[in-house]
This record gives sequence, C-alpha cells and structure tokens, in this order.
Amino acid sequence: MSALIGGALTVALSLLFLRAAWHKAQAFAETTGFVAGYGLVPPGREAPVLRALIAAEGATVLLLALPATRPLGGLGAAALLLGYAAAMALALRAGRARIECGCGGAPQVVSPALVGRNLLLAAAGVAVALLPGQPMGGAPGAAAAIAAGVTLWCLHGTAERLFANAGHIRLAQDQR
Repeated sequence: MSALIGGALTVALSLLFLRAAWHKAQAFAETTGFVAGYGLVPPGREAPVLRALIAAEGATVLLLALPATRPLGGLGAAALLLGYAAAMALALRAGRARIECGCGGAPQVVSPALVGRNLLLAAAGVAVALLPGQPMGGAPGAAAAIAAGVTLWCLHGTAERLFANAGHIRLAQDQR
C-alpha cells in the first residue's frame, strides 16, 4: 500500500510542478509582476528569481521522475512549497492581501487558505521522500498509482478553482 501512496503522491506532485513551471515560463512577464507583488525581491531582480524558480520546479519534476532520486525530488518539492507558503505568509503579514499568488492555473489571491494548502502539499513532498521505494506490483500497480496520482491532481485543480472563487468573492466584498 505504501508503494501505491508514494507513487500517487509522486505523480500528483510531478504534474503540479510541471504545470507550475510551464505556466511561469509561458506567462513570464505576467509572473514577474506577481513576484514583484510579494515585495520580497529587490526591484529589478524579479526576472532572475523567477528563472531560478522555474529551473527549481523543472529539476523537481526530473528528480521525482527517477526512482533513484525520488526522495530528493520529494524534499525539493517540500522545500519549494514551504518557501512559497512562507512568501505568502510574509506578504499577508505586510498587508499585501490583494496579490495574485503566481501558482499557475486559476488566478488566486494570496490567502491564509493558500498558505495552508502549500503546507499540506509540502507534507506530501516529505511523504514521498520518506516512503520506501518499493516495486508497485508490475503494470497493474503502476497504472493504479498513476490513476490515483492524476485523480489527486484533478482534486487539487478543483480545490484551486474553489480558492480562486473564494478570493474573488472576498475582494468583491472588500470593495463594497
């Protein structure tokens, strides 16, 4: 069972970071503005920081894809997610509650719920790092892990839409 859980979490995190890196690269100028919105990077350094984040997310996907480096990929995923959670928490603490998170996918306003989501996802990364890399029982086991991982990723997408809608509702209420 731990092989299925580890495989599913690996697939879900791989898809999450693949999409995030792709989004950041495709919408580079826009995402550079999101980086600036956090107020944590000196002006003019947003683009190099964003390039480093894209590279780190891509490296995380590659590390997760290889069985020998999967634990390192899990730790990399956890570190990135903890860093993103910390950046969001600092932005919220500084009163920057109206900025786009820059996560990729549905536009989402930074919120305590997104900080919690990233902490939960970071725990999944730690689980990937700690779960033993056992064989999955051949093709049926691998197919089950992939299906479960894709399902988790789809559930994340659904939750992301809910967070996005909640953020827009909160902003609309604040403007009244």
